[in-house]
Amino acid sequence: MAAMVPTLTQAQTAKPQKKKKPEMRLSLVPQETFRPTCNLDSNSVGFYFFPPNVGAQWTLRTISQVLDDTNKVLRSDTTYSYEKIVSDSNRTIQGLPVLECESSMPYHSGDSIKLRPVEYYVDDSVVMTVFNHSITSDLNHVLLVNPLKTGAWWKDVSSDTIRTTVIATAEPVSVPYGSFERSLVVRTPAGFGEMSKYFVPGVGIVKMVFRGIPPAENGTFVVTTELIALDRGDPKRSIRYRFLALEPAKKKSSQPSRKKLNEKK
Repeated sequence: MAAMVPTLTQAQTAKPQKKKKPEMRLSLVPQETFRPTCNLDSNSVGFYFFPPNVGAQWTLRTISQVLDDTNKVLRSDTTYSYEKIVSDSNRTIQGLPVLECESSMPYHSGDSIKLRPVEYYVDDSVVMTVFNHSITSDLNHVLLVNPLKTGAWWKDVSSDTIRTTVIATAEPVSVPYGSFERSLVVRTPAGFGEMSKYFVPGVGIVKMVFRGIPPAENGTFVVTTELIALDRGDPKRSIRYRFLALEPAKKKSSQPSRKKLNEKK
């Protein structure tokens, strides 16, 4: 930007030029500082996410199966994975707060575990997986968006045409971690099948089921991921306490204060 603006010396020594019609120029207006509230109450999509506390960890079990026409299991494989919140002080390129996690690659019982960093942006209206430290990238993956009601939909990736739709808001669900009377269920077309995700308020994603028929397979491919363990971490290190709602500014009174009136007397 500095190279595009003439210096004072250049402006003084420049030769006079003929007057031209005023040109339209784009000016950069500084954006207001964003302060998410992160209330995470029952009206927030963040209420359906895993606890946003430093140290929180969720462990998942994934069973991949190939079934024949009678639902007999032809092949099966079981892997595990987990994510753990290690920091709540990082920010995106735009300055928005994110949760930094250690995410394991899928592993078999007894295998060595490989980790990779993952970032999540959480506020009252959206839960998003952040890539390349930016929320404007087309690689961002949206998990939930308000309003959370049956029939509502959104794009998981802004540049894609695939939609995720809310299909239920009070669906009972049971997983190794526990049984829940109500869950929010969303469904997304994915490749040769579809993915269903079950969110329990105050807990997070407890179940994901992919079901489809691969063109090169004789049978149905089913992948079921379920929550088997949850450590809620330190509630005193929660993002909801780091980014509090802004209080409205107090209006200055136009009337003189009592102290000033007394001084005049």
